Amino acid sequence: MQHCEFSETQFSFCFTFEFIKHFFPAVPLPFFPNTIDEGKLGGGYDVQINGNIYFQFKTPVYHDLVSNFFRKHWNVFGHDYFKIKLKTNEYQFKLLKDLQSPGNQVYYATPEFHTTSDLGTFYSSDKIVLNSAFFPIDSFPAYMSGHHHLIYSPRHNWGRLFSEPTEIKKIKSINPFELFRDNKSDLTIYQQAVKLSQIIRSQDDGLSAKYEFNTNNRVQLVKEVYIALLTIYNTHWYPIIALQQR
Repeated sequence: MQHCEFSETQFSFCFTFEFIKHFFPAVPLPFFPNTIDEGKLGGGYDVQINGNIYFQFKTPVYHDLVSNFFRKHWNVFGHDYFKIKLKTNEYQFKLLKDLQSPGNQVYYATPEFHTTSDLGTFYSSDKIVLNSAFFPIDSFPAYMSGHHHLIYSPRHNWGRLFSEPTEIKKIKSINPFELFRDNKSDLTIYQQAVKLSQIIRSQDDGLSAKYEFNTNNRVQLVKEVYIALLTIYNTHWYPIIALQQR
């Protein structure tokens, strides 16, 4: 048994940053709730994407043959596996269950690796998401059904939930564009860049004139706005955290 060498916070940052980059600049911004909002009705998640996708992050324990103490777990795959604990009696689990609806998708997101070396390698090569597993919350038992643990392997598209053995489907790819038909977001990254470029242009400081702010090239516009804010106003614009919908 080998515990994960990195924290859930490290994984959640790397995962979310890469997930956004995959659909940059058109994907709506993510929202990270504070610890108070996370425990309120409508919370329970670690990050929300446009009100449609909710991720709750988990870091696993790695089991190989030498460290495996539960033969019935090893026999599921016949090779090494990862394990996460799930406490369905906790209020957070109820909140996640309540979030699930026809318009929302709620997932546990967990890495299929456990070393800091792999984290660094996958982060630098944009392969964090590719090497992560997603388990839909609606596949899990009801609230107040006790303590469980889920074992899974990167070689299989399903996991096994114990103590009562239940197969849980695993998802390897989530495309937000397929889920954003009913857009709930305030502004996309591109739309924020447009508004910021208009504000910068309106300043009579003579410095913003050197920036073209070409709205026909979305990626270039976002880059120009970022550079202009940093260069002219010494302001970092991090297009990652959006305001919560109230």
